[in-house]
Amino acid sequence: MKKPLIIAMLLLGCSSVFAGSWDVRKEIWEGAHEVGQAKREGAREVLQERREAARDFYNADTPWEKRQAIREGAREVRQAKANAFREVRQEKREARREIRREIRKHYR
Repeated sequence: MKKPLIIAMLLLGCSSVFAGSWDVRKEIWEGAHEVGQAKREGAREVLQERREAARDFYNADTPWEKRQAIREGAREVRQAKANAFREVRQEKREARREIRREIRKHYR
């Protein structure tokens, strides 16, 4: 009689641990997904700025306009890269925060 009771209690305890680890795993997956999505969006933004800079360069008529287009294009691409890196860093920070919150919730 004692043995089945102990087994039942162990199974109940293990099921709560596995359920908690599932939530943590889900948060890890969601965090990785959001970070990957932020990286893709940032890359799209940078490529768009590069295309726009090239278009401005080829549409320029005088050498001065071409130099100006190069300068402005480089600045805009640099800004797009910085924004993309900032966004990815923010998503990583947020994902880590969510994972820690989930771990605290299930394992304390």
